[in-house]
Amino acid sequence: MASTPLNRIAVIGDGPAATTLATFLARNGKQVGLFSRGERQSPLIGESTVPALVPILRRLGVEDEVRDYSVFKPGATFTVGADESLEIDFDQVHGRVPGYAYNVPRDRFDATLLDACSRSGAKRFRTAGRLEAASGQSGATARVRLTDACLEQTDGFFGGQPDFIVDASGRNRVIPTLLGLPTRTGERRDHALFAHCEGVPIDKEGHIHTDRLEHGWCWRIPLLDRVSMGLVVNAAWLRDLAPGADEQFDALLREDPELARIAGDAKRISRVLRFSNYQQSTEVGIGPGWALVGDSLGFIDPVFSSGLFLAMDGAERLADAITVGTDAALRRYDRAARHHIAAWQTVVDYFYDGRFYAMLRLKDQPNDNWIGRLVSPHLGRHLPRVFTGESTAARYDPRLLKFVMDHSLGVLDDPDWARWQIR
Repeated sequence: MASTPLNRIAVIGDGPAATTLATFLARNGKQVGLFSRGERQSPLIGESTVPALVPILRRLGVEDEVRDYSVFKPGATFTVGADESLEIDFDQVHGRVPGYAYNVPRDRFDATLLDACSRSGAKRFRTAGRLEAASGQSGATARVRLTDACLEQTDGFFGGQPDFIVDASGRNRVIPTLLGLPTRTGERRDHALFAHCEGVPIDKEGHIHTDRLEHGWCWRIPLLDRVSMGLVVNAAWLRDLAPGADEQFDALLREDPELARIAGDAKRISRVLRFSNYQQSTEVGIGPGWALVGDSLGFIDPVFSSGLFLAMDGAERLADAITVGTDAALRRYDRAARHHIAAWQTVVDYFYDGRFYAMLRLKDQPNDNWIGRLVSPHLGRHLPRVFTGESTAARYDPRLLKFVMDHSLGVLDDPDWARWQIR
């Protein structure tokens, strides 16, 4: 892979993973060309962040700007029903990361990152990055190159083909599709319908709210002048409900008892967008002269607001690996990025099978048995730290959480945790 210095880098995409990567590479003295078509749908999924993203914003030098147009996010609220909600207060559980995050309007957030990228010295090409595989090659050992037509659009910027190409194209997944890379897809077959609304209540100021529904779940993200609502429902059941995205969204607001309770007076002020292909990750993240980062490598699920953190944390790690420029550094990036994705996937699975709600309810309850007295202090500290993003890239917290989830729920007085399952 990296047999020569990696100095000329082509980045395909212009979302948060692409601009974060290009910014750090340019600061490290690399010659970076960013292929950016500048097209944005609105609204865009990924408006809520986790506290572990804040240090990355600081290193990019953009936190103050982001703060000016965002909603301060001190925690998360999980609504079990009309009479019960469970909260995570970031300030009470944080350690190495700040005790807060932000809910961001994605159009302005992405523009902020793109401006920082331009200031870093990275060159932006307002065209799609077109790639082709080396003749007759496919799979993880194949090489890729910019097409001649794409290269012509750069006016000789790279002086030939770049030394390294990064696919940060998001869910377009340019290299995985081109090379037919193996992909892992989760068991869920959900669609998310999301729109911006007025008249949606927020129970705890700044909190993202996650609500269990009769069929699926929803999010409520407070922005400055509106609330982002996402309804996550099984695709087959959704198709039987109504024909189109707008009709399905409106029908769910009327017909789901929990949605009718919390958003019966909601008024949509944007179109409804549909998001699918959840829990999709590419099983190979690097190849000869290329790498994947962000959603192109893996997207898990929007339930715990991990998307931006996974993308931008991976981008910073990849920038470090490319700067070192060795095969070993790139392999370390690949292992760390895929471990990080897998850690979040495990936690998401606990949310859907009911164990997350059971544990969240139990973490503050007294226990009379020895396992409860042993586990509860650790659970009270380490379960919330997963959702701040502080511990998902580490080893101890996910392993402890897995042990508790797999072996302790019955002893901790909630043997019927499956009743919290998300259908």
